[in-house]
Amino acid sequence: MATCIECNAEFDVDDAREAVNTEYDGDIDYDETTEGELCGDCSISRFDSEINVGRAIDMMNGDEDYDDEKYL
Repeated sequence: MATCIECNAEFDVDDAREAVNTEYDGDIDYDETTEGELCGDCSISRFDSEINVGRAIDMMNGDEDYDDEKYL
């Protein structure tokens, strides 16, 4: 069992990998980005945050439209 560096919970790396693959349909490689240091929940939280930062940058640059209904 591994210990998550964010929440200190013990977790199975295979379960975390499966959770990330399920959440993102295989678009994000758990092993490449977390190196087995984050549980599934913390990985997904971090990836969602990074995706939102990227989208915010795209919106500021005019590359993506701001969706008023999505961001209330």
